[in-house]
Amino acid sequence: MRQKMLVAVVLLLLLSQVVHAQHRVILDTDPSSDPDDVGCMAMLHTMASRGECEILAIINSIDHQEASLSISAINQFYGRSAIPVGDYKAYEHQAASKDLYSYMISQDYPRSLKNHGDAIESVRLYREILASAEAKSITIIVIGTMHNFFALLQSKACEFSQLDGQDLVREKVEVVVTMGGNFIDGRGLDRTNWGGAVELCSYTAWSCLNPERNRMCRFVLENCPAPFVASGWEVGCGDYHNAGRGNVMTGQQLKTLPADHIVRRSYEYHFAKRGGSDKIDRHSNDQCALLYAIRGTGENYQAFLHGDIDLSEEGVCTWTDTKDRQQGYIQKARDPEAIAQEIEELMLGEVVRADSTPARPQQPKVERLDANRLRFSWQVAMDAHPGNWVVAYRVYRGGKLRGTAYGTQFFDTAPPDAEPLCAYTVRAVNASGVESESLEFPMDQHSE
Repeated sequence: MRQKMLVAVVLLLLLSQVVHAQHRVILDTDPSSDPDDVGCMAMLHTMASRGECEILAIINSIDHQEASLSISAINQFYGRSAIPVGDYKAYEHQAASKDLYSYMISQDYPRSLKNHGDAIESVRLYREILASAEAKSITIIVIGTMHNFFALLQSKACEFSQLDGQDLVREKVEVVVTMGGNFIDGRGLDRTNWGGAVELCSYTAWSCLNPERNRMCRFVLENCPAPFVASGWEVGCGDYHNAGRGNVMTGQQLKTLPADHIVRRSYEYHFAKRGGSDKIDRHSNDQCALLYAIRGTGENYQAFLHGDIDLSEEGVCTWTDTKDRQQGYIQKARDPEAIAQEIEELMLGEVVRADSTPARPQQPKVERLDANRLRFSWQVAMDAHPGNWVVAYRVYRGGKLRGTAYGTQFFDTAPPDAEPLCAYTVRAVNASGVESESLEFPMDQHSE
């Protein structure tokens, strides 16, 4: 018996180490015109199915109504409809052009998010997840604009955490990996994610300087307290501005997938609206950044870390190692075709339909914050099934759904002291939307 117990303990320890080794990821993206964002989400779901990462949230940074809806449809296509979808709410959202694949996805595929207004406000979602995370445990991948992360760094204390945005990132984020900038020989001209560059106005109009994006990115670079690594345009698009560094081209092998596969259709739709859909490969800027974020340098990249990135008001990127601000960039260290093959294999990855039941939360606690407010908290629940993990908790009052939490705490209004408290329960929800057994809160023992 003792030997069996020892084996069980060892297995639990090994399991906890595997779970801890996985990257716990928040993806910040902008699905709109270029389908590489869909390629990235496909890669992320494949790597999640293989146990390389857990997707805690996917957040939209573009101002199209259909963007967050397309994210929801992609999550549901991969069998993970419960992954929360965030949205940058400071925009006046516009309807996407019918020429954009995000419009097509939102119309043609089922999704749990019924309206773009139902997406969670991005800073609230960031803060709720980070507040309950372990120290230095979250990987943030930004392959869109910096709107959301900029707003997170500027955020103030809230009910989820008394830390401001910068302190919350400092405490909870392991690394921020972003696609943007340009680091050819340590210096180059940005294109668009970080704001573009004055000198590129004659190159392409959309590469020209966008002062708002430039200002946001300069703030992020100056104030991000977590390690910050950039995958510049020259990594995926090596012929950028006639640089001659070799493009990482992916997408053509998607033609081997079923005709209704959401990733294949996104690429074909994108190219069909631009004159043809037979040749659907394109340079892979976003995918290169995501591949590094999850798998590190490996054979693919060389990383230049422990330095300082400067972005000028004109859009010129400069990296130096004279001052260590935990900022760096990557460059290709392998033939572009070999990197492309690894990326494309992940984009073609399997669709997993996991439906395991997660363990229920533990150690329930209720606190009366004041006469009108209750705080419920619990310990993290686990889903040890390969390719699945807990993404949320549903709180019930009197058997009816009261709300959903994306961390390990929930707030609700309290009845007057003279009135009895209703029964509250919480259930863990895994990425597939399967709920655990209920955990009841001790309503007669709440703290004052």
